[in-house]
Amino acid sequence: MYTVILRALSVLLLGTLCVATQLYDRPAVKQLVVSKRAPTIRSWEYVDGFPERIAVFQTVFWEPRDTNSMRELIETTDLVRNKSVLEIGTGSGLVSLCSLRAGAASVIATDVNQNAIENARYNANALDLGDRFETRLVSVHSAGAFSTLIPTETFDIILSNPPWENAQPRSIDEYALYDRDFELLRSILLGVRTHLKPGGRLLLAYGCCDAILTLEQLAPQHGLRVQRLDDRRLDDLPEVFVPGMLVELLPRKGCF
Repeated sequence: MYTVILRALSVLLLGTLCVATQLYDRPAVKQLVVSKRAPTIRSWEYVDGFPERIAVFQTVFWEPRDTNSMRELIETTDLVRNKSVLEIGTGSGLVSLCSLRAGAASVIATDVNQNAIENARYNANALDLGDRFETRLVSVHSAGAFSTLIPTETFDIILSNPPWENAQPRSIDEYALYDRDFELLRSILLGVRTHLKPGGRLLLAYGCCDAILTLEQLAPQHGLRVQRLDDRRLDDLPEVFVPGMLVELLPRKGCF
């Protein structure tokens, strides 16, 4: 009788320990999964003139036609060769990757989307370009074009395919599309002289008539002018269009 009772108590104790162990482990396992979660690759893409495939993460904007003319200029001229480059709003990192492939000495890429930062790093490392590449996350609470830079940081080339439309972003992925009151555009105009080296160049890709006309209207207030590097007329284009139009920001006279 004593043996039967002892066995029953042993079974009961073992069952209690198993249940307690499971209850103790569950929160730790769930927390580990959340903390280790990486952005999901949404798709793999190929771009003309770029033989390797490009990973595009969830919530990261992808429309390579926006920067066709910018990437062609990078790939067919010495625009970035042996130069320091800043890309504002890198997304998947495509323009930065092209700059690195074209011989840029260094590239710093910024973005407000954490997934875009991880995406650009992933692609640069996959193509063995990470040693000349740095990414910086921009705070949504201080999303100026140069907010991640120190005042003395300057570059030979500044490139950007900024958000095109004047609207309020409602989610992190919409920061690639909408620039409320063209605040990012205004911050580029305000800071370009501080962060561009003498003789440097600033090139933007816009595919929105309102954005280009606003840029041309605001530039003279900062002693700047806009040169369209495109034969198309805005009057012949819809309000939003692709491929994007390459424009260059220049001083009213001479060079930076």
